Amino acid sequence: MNFWPIVVALGVAYILQMGLAIIQMKSFTVTYGELRRKGKVAIGIKKGAFSSGAIVMHCVDDAGDILDSRRISGVTVFSKFRVLPGFEGKNIRSTSADDCRRQPKSVRRATETARENYITIMAGGTVAEPESPLGQLTTKITSVFTKRKE
Repeated sequence: MNFWPIVVALGVAYILQMGLAIIQMKSFTVTYGELRRKGKVAIGIKKGAFSSGAIVMHCVDDAGDILDSRRISGVTVFSKFRVLPGFEGKNIRSTSADDCRRQPKSVRRATETARENYITIMAGGTVAEPESPLGQLTTKITSVFTKRKE
């Protein structure tokens, strides 16, 4: 069996995936810029390894009222930012996952994360970077094999 066609095919697939990821990052930058021109932006992220991930961005005024909301969710790089209805005029501190019941679970979790991040930043704290899916898996595996100290 010839080895080089497989290597070339994997290389082309990798380059294509990188190009599409760059397009998606540009979409994030453009959407963030639009919302940032209107006010502060609260961002919530729910990462997914084999499930759908999501990013939610709420544009917030000085009082904490949401002016505009956008979301992106999906498994592939073909996902695009869309308007997230139902949040305009609400105070971000009083939002919950129930406000977007018809959205996927990842969007509901990202909405909660955006609220928590906003509250943390406005209180003067810093937001901790969420653990990656691979990091979560590693933590679960090591917790099975390590003895808990009491």
